[in-house]
Amino acid sequence: MKYAYISTQEPYSLGVRIVQVQDTKDGLIDVDGVLFWVECDDAVTPTGYYYDTNDNQIKQVPVA
Repeated sequence: MKYAYISTQEPYSLGVRIVQVQDTKDGLIDVDGVLFWVECDDAVTPTGYYYDTNDNQIKQVPVA
């Protein structure tokens, strides 16, 4: 299991941007309501996935 660092201030695809994905939450801090960590699958990448704020789930960016 990895951790995704989410930025609620950066729209991306159908939600908001995943800033970074790493093995631990070390090195980056939560900023109340702006930046926070969520657990994610090992396959998640910042460019291929987004965080859906409607249901608080990480989802793959749709292929056009």
